[in-house]
Parts: sequence; structure tokens; C-alpha cells
Amino acid sequence: MRRLGLVGLVCLFVVSGLSATTTSAQAFTLICTAKTKAQVAKCDTSGYADVMHLMHWRMYAGHNCTNYAAYRMKRAGVPEPRILMGNARDWHTNAKKLGYPVDNRPAVGAIAQWSKAASHVAYVEQVGSGFLVLSEDSYTSKTYRRYRVNTGDSWYPERFIHFKDQKAPVAPAPVEPSPTPAPAPAVASAVSVSGPAKVSTRIQPKVTVRVKASKGVVPEGRVRLRRGGVTVKTVTLKPGHAGSLAVTLPRMKRGKQWVSAVFDGNAKVRKSTSRTIKVVVTNPPKVVSAKTTITLPSTTVAAGSRPVATVAVTPSDGRTTTNAVSVYVDDRRIASPVLTKARRGKVSVRLPALTAGRHTIRATYWGSKTVKRSKARTTAFSVVEPTTVSAAVAKATVRSTEPAQVAATVDTARRVAPTTGEVWVLADGAKVAAATLTPAARGTLTIPVPGLAPGTRRISVEYRGAAYQLASTSAEVPLVVQEATTTATALSATSVKSTAQAKLTITVLSARKAGITSGSVVVMDGTKRIATATLTSASKGKVVVTLPRLAVGKHAITASFGGTGLMEPSASGARTLTVTK
Repeated sequence: MRRLGLVGLVCLFVVSGLSATTTSAQAFTLICTAKTKAQVAKCDTSGYADVMHLMHWRMYAGHNCTNYAAYRMKRAGVPEPRILMGNARDWHTNAKKLGYPVDNRPAVGAIAQWSKAASHVAYVEQVGSGFLVLSEDSYTSKTYRRYRVNTGDSWYPERFIHFKDQKAPVAPAPVEPSPTPAPAPAVASAVSVSGPAKVSTRIQPKVTVRVKASKGVVPEGRVRLRRGGVTVKTVTLKPGHAGSLAVTLPRMKRGKQWVSAVFDGNAKVRKSTSRTIKVVVTNPPKVVSAKTTITLPSTTVAAGSRPVATVAVTPSDGRTTTNAVSVYVDDRRIASPVLTKARRGKVSVRLPALTAGRHTIRATYWGSKTVKRSKARTTAFSVVEPTTVSAAVAKATVRSTEPAQVAATVDTARRVAPTTGEVWVLADGAKVAAATLTPAARGTLTIPVPGLAPGTRRISVEYRGAAYQLASTSAEVPLVVQEATTTATALSATSVKSTAQAKLTITVLSARKAGITSGSVVVMDGTKRIATATLTSASKGKVVVTLPRLAVGKHAITASFGGTGLMEPSASGARTLTVTK
């Protein structure tokens, strides 16, 4: 069946956005680029601007690589072929059918052609030492350009079609061999690329690259993703990837795009190139759904602070959102910021100061002409407040058998006492007693603390906190716990003459059976004080007191120790002393 009319003679070539810098991975260096007729007239030297709206050799008119190449051949005097040249990737095959030479030798006036990773043709303007200057037009980017490409660059033409060269073909400059060539790779490899058949211009398409090596070798090394023959992303395949890697490509323009992968190989695995896959890129749908989220720095917020919540609205196709967002705390609207293109779908809202307790936050994006309304899920968070606690003791000094009474008072900055939570009493930093706050306590507890060790104790109170109150610790207060003592007496004689003086031996010991080395002792005859003595370190808790002359009769003699700051008072039993004439 004969093919009639226009056919899809397009070149699939995307090179927009490349800068004219020299790197090992660059595709080419731009000399000039043009889109409008006036711009093409300045960049092109062949007069193409005046005739680009016409069809040459039955190619599509306007920006089109095959139409431009046909025009240059037509201008050089090459007659229109008797067969349709077809798409750019088919030109070398059809040129051979027509008898034109096709090889890898560049020549001024020849047509440069690509057919593997891209479908494209260009015109050879200049052949230099190690470089070419090419001119072309592009259907995909709607751009005319002139550029320089070096021998060995990724965009160097695959072959040249000699319809009518202006001079003899010139062989490219030889590349000097490396002085230390790498050994030949041991095994072969195969690389494949798969991805979506259709994407939106607003989506960054994700493709999967798989590299297999023979003989069980695990492939690793650089993989280049190419679009229209131009490398758009480079990734590194590591042994942990097991030969498979997911890659996100840059967004693509509307139309048919051709994607391929090149595995550069390594010392163990040879280089390989994948087959090209077609990706149809379409305009995004008019109205899309969106996901709205709201986040806080933490689900626990200090009372009085004003944390910042972040609202993010993400359309399903990645487009930029506009219009208002409403933020609600405890179902009360607190802000309605407006999303703009500059904000890229995110907006921050500072919350008001909140009281202690449980609160909720949510957000609603009200939609736009192109994005549907959406709501963020309600998120619960807690506001906690600091507390203060103070400690006091009912008596600064207590006996060893007497429980200390510790008063604890817990309060907040709002002057509203917590109604729950445990309160600990600490002695020298260790927990010795505890109690629990209740609504009836109104923040104040009196906690008995029995059984404290004798000595000066450091008493403090610790509030352990509650659901919406933070823990706190009081300052320390001193508490003296006295040690128990015993006082014993012994008479030198139980009967004396009225003219004689009896001697009384008094012994004062601590509970640890250590002699008391300070304090005073009072000797009593019944209820009458008849003598005193002072304990010293030299006495080691024992003193001998000479009693005064007493009246004839029987006398009940007792001794009492008055105690010290750290020792409890104690008294002896009565000793009977008989005084005779």
C-alpha cells in the first residue's frame, strides 16, 4: 500500500537547558539558539527563516529536523528523492537504497544522523580538528540551534549521509591511546529500562534500570539515563542494588520522548546500552485532587509558647497550589493564610498561647480552579505547664522516735494547683515517703516521715508531674534528727554519815553505746537540784559528782542529761541514799 500525504517525520531530540561549559559529560557546546522567525534569521546562515514555514521533500513544515535537513540538501542542489525519506532514524537506510554513501566520516555539507538512542538529523557546517559544528532544527523543543560537538562527546553523530558534500570527507582526529590501557572486560552485560508509558508534564517520571552480567558477576558502576540521546541523569549502581535501581528523571515537555540507559561498565563487566522506550508526555488534567497535611514540631507543647504549625498542600500531579488555607485549633479558626506560587504549597501558622490540657488542630484547603478542596486529618497534641513546689518542716529538730512532718505545696504559673500527681519526700536525695495530690488537697500535702537516721538531713520535695503538668523539685531544707541516749548512775555507798559526802558516778551513752562528749548533767534529790556536771571529750560520757552533805534520812538521787542539738535528753532511775547521824 502506497504511503500518501504527510507522515510523522519528526526528530525526537531534547537538549534545552544545557550550558556552554566544558565537562567530560557534556553533550555539546551551544553557539546560538532561536525559536522565533526573527531569531532564526540571526542564528542561521542559510536563509531557512524565510522558508521554514514551507514543506521540503514532503517533510513537516516549521520546527522539524528532517524539514531543515531536506531544505539544506534542496538548497545544495540535491534532487528530491523518489521515495519518502521517512523519520530521521530511517534516513541512513533510505539513503543507501537511493545509492548515497553512508559512513562515519564527517564532511561539510553532509547530514549527521542518529538512530539508536534518538531519532535525529543535523547539517554539518564545519569539520575541525577533533570537533564538528552542526546546525539543526527540533520538533520536540521547537528550537533552531548551532553548536559545536567534540569527538568522543555523548552527542557525537552515529553516522554521516553524503548527499552532496561541499568538500571531500575529512576523517576525525585520531584519539591517542591511553599509555596504560585497561584490560578487556571479562563478561558481557545487558541493561534494560522500564517506566510509565504515559506521564504528565508536571510529573517527574520514575523509571527502573536493570543491569545483568553473565557468569553470576554482580554489576556495579555508572549508569547514564538518556532522553533523546542526551544524558539527563547519572546514577551509580552499587552491589547492594542487586542490579536494579529506581531513578527519578526530570520533568519532560509534552510529546513523545525516547528514554534509554547506558551502563558504562567496569573492569569486570563490559559496557552496554538498552533499547529505547517511548514515553508519551501529556498536559496535566484540568482539575486534580490534593493531599493536605498539618504538622507541629512536637505533640507536646509548653504552655505559654506559640509553636509554628506547617500546612502542606500537595496536588496529585505536583502542580503549584494557590488559594486560602484555614487552620483550626479546638474547632476554632485561628488563621487563614493564602498559598501563592512562591510558597510552593507550604505555609506556616503560629498558634496562639494555649492553656494546659489536650487540644486538636486541623486544616482545610479550600481548593482552586484546578485543584480540589481537601482537609488535613485532625491531630491531637498536649499543652503542658511548668510547676513549682516548696518544702517546709513542722519542727526543725525531731527525736529519733518522732516522725518528721513535711509540708509540700505545688502550684502553677496560673496559680491553679494541680489536682493529680505523686509527691515524693527526699532525704539526702533518696525517696523516704510519698503521697498523692487530690482535688481536695488544693496543692498542699503534709507528709509524715518516720524512721529517719540521726543527724542533719537535707529534706526536699519532688512533684512527679501529671498529664499536663511538668515535674518540679523544691529547694532543700535542713532537718535535725536527734539520737537517743541513756543515763545511768551509781553511788559510791548507799549509806553515809551526815557529816560525810557521797559520790555519784553518772554515765551517759548514745544509742550506739558511744560516750556523750558534750552537754550537762543535773543531779536531783527528789525534786531538789543538788549538783551539776559537764560532759567533755575527755570524760568520754562518764563523770563522778561529789554530793553535798545531806540531812539525816533517805534520799532519792537521780541524774538527767539535758541533751544537745544532735542528742536527745535522758534521765536515770532513782538511787536511794541513806544518811545517818
